[in-house]
Amino acid sequence: MSNIRQLSDHVTNLIAAGEVIEDAASVVKELVENAIDAGATVITVSLEESGLNEIRVVDNGCGMDAKDLEMCVLPHSTSKIFDEKDLYSIHTLGFRGEALASIVAVSNVRFYTSKEGGQGLMYSLKGGTPTTLATMAHDKGTEVIVRNLFFNTPARLQSLQSPATELSYVVDYVSKIALSQPQIAFSLSNNGKEILKTVGNGNLQECIHNLYGLDIAKNMVRIFDNDGIFKVDGFISNLSVTRASKKDIHFIVNGRMIRNSRLINAVIAGYQTMLMNNRYPIAVITIQVDPSLVDVNVHPSKLEVRFSEEQRLLDLITSSVSRILKSVDLTVTVSEDLPFDDVDGEEEDNNYEDNNYDQSDYNQNDYNQTEYNQPNYNQNDYNQNDYKSNDDILSQYEVANEQSQAYEYQNTETNNINPPFEQKEVYQQQQYNLFNENNEESVQLKYQLPKMYYIGQLFGTYILAQSENDFYIIDQHAAAERVNYEKLLSELEKEENIGYDLLYPFNLQFSPSDAIKVNEHMDEINNLGIVLEDFGGGAFTVRRIPIWIVRGSEQEFVEEIITQIIANTKKTKFEFLDFLAKQLACKKSIKGNEYHNALEIDYLLDDLAKTSNPYTCPHGRPVVIKFTLDQIEKWFKRIV
Repeated sequence: MSNIRQLSDHVTNLIAAGEVIEDAASVVKELVENAIDAGATVITVSLEESGLNEIRVVDNGCGMDAKDLEMCVLPHSTSKIFDEKDLYSIHTLGFRGEALASIVAVSNVRFYTSKEGGQGLMYSLKGGTPTTLATMAHDKGTEVIVRNLFFNTPARLQSLQSPATELSYVVDYVSKIALSQPQIAFSLSNNGKEILKTVGNGNLQECIHNLYGLDIAKNMVRIFDNDGIFKVDGFISNLSVTRASKKDIHFIVNGRMIRNSRLINAVIAGYQTMLMNNRYPIAVITIQVDPSLVDVNVHPSKLEVRFSEEQRLLDLITSSVSRILKSVDLTVTVSEDLPFDDVDGEEEDNNYEDNNYDQSDYNQNDYNQTEYNQPNYNQNDYNQNDYKSNDDILSQYEVANEQSQAYEYQNTETNNINPPFEQKEVYQQQQYNLFNENNEESVQLKYQLPKMYYIGQLFGTYILAQSENDFYIIDQHAAAERVNYEKLLSELEKEENIGYDLLYPFNLQFSPSDAIKVNEHMDEINNLGIVLEDFGGGAFTVRRIPIWIVRGSEQEFVEEIITQIIANTKKTKFEFLDFLAKQLACKKSIKGNEYHNALEIDYLLDDLAKTSNPYTCPHGRPVVIKFTLDQIEKWFKRIV
């Protein structure tokens, strides 16, 4: 007697349900996707006890006739595809024909449907077995009621989470599908209480507003790009809004919400050094691509897809995010109502004003000194003992561009902060350029910040400055760190570093094991402009160093660089140079609780304005916080 037999349809449906139907959220997902494929423009999801007692999904789609109604619950029955070719050109959310058969196998289900409105049908099933088919009045569309989920699979029922957790899964799904279909009006309620609602007018940013709130929506920036194969469109958050996890980075491919960690990482890569460690943006990005270039038949949940030309898509996303962030004002702007609230953007009800991201705002004429009234700096106001000497100024700050548009300091009887001409020449001669002036094709310097004039220092840590219409607080360490990071990274990435021989070479001592690694990486060390001589016993003499190493800290910097080189085992070249630039920039930069004179601060602000990203330090902390003149006058009730 044969031991192999074919399983019954009911058993195979129960098996399939284990893959397709995991919880209440997966039931909602399958029913909502069917409604979308039916052409619905309004979809209502109502739950009782987080869906554990009842799930009701109502749509105004095309509806079904009697034959379709009976067929839809049979395994592998679908109207979405008809033959093998259709698998390579999927235009609908559903296509496998498994979902409804799986749902009816583990619950009690009732359908109400009508194709034209008026006369309709009611169809009931219990555990996959039909019980009733009747004619009755019903509006155009379909209503599906699922009760007693997993009543006949006790193990699955017992594995469900608490009602609150199950509800959170449903809310998460409906939020995501609403973002993927902004042209559809969605509503979700539990036990008669409305949880979320969208208007369905096709405006993605308004949908973000409906789901995340107005403050979040105002801090979203639109991205758009098209490389001929992939079209990328959507919104990403500016630096005022971040999250502690990546779960709010959403991707929609041809209307389908998907999960893809590589796409998420591509978005994060576009932010480069703008985000703090373990902080992530909010993003809703739609991808349009020929269906033949994307495989959605990877898993029954249909949340995973595979792309042809995936690396091309990743590069497009990263470059699009990076480009748009460089073109908008990312300065943190404090709320009018709560000017001193926390500004880390963690809470959804954070208070940030949106800025008008008009690139015309960044006009080089903003740097015309005659448009501003330069504040007076009286040297008598400063205690010289609190500030560094001119020699310290020369070594502490670096002019990014020797021929830049640094403004000329006015000399008056009470305002004479110009160093002697010879000192300014020395200051400039010992610096290296952030922008390559020798390149004839180099573009005109673009300033990311308006011209700011120094007012004073707060607690020796924060710079107070103003432009024509705004007041700024700048973290001096973060600002210097950003300037130094970009300069250092630019130098480290060069194929050949210019160096100079030391008048007094110095020695470095390494352990025997580290000394072996130093010799192993000698070429990498030399490529950075550092020349060592091995004296044996772990001793090395440093005879030549690159010009960008801070004078007075030569030994500390060279030892740090070599230590990082020999410890680098997994990082790519760029990752290593980026990491090294961050480490050195932090060591090189001024610290908090240090007082500096007006000349030092003016050089720092000028350098900061020339960086590609003056808004955050290399570790993602804010550099600048802005208070507008209107905000300040409202606080003092000068305007209402």
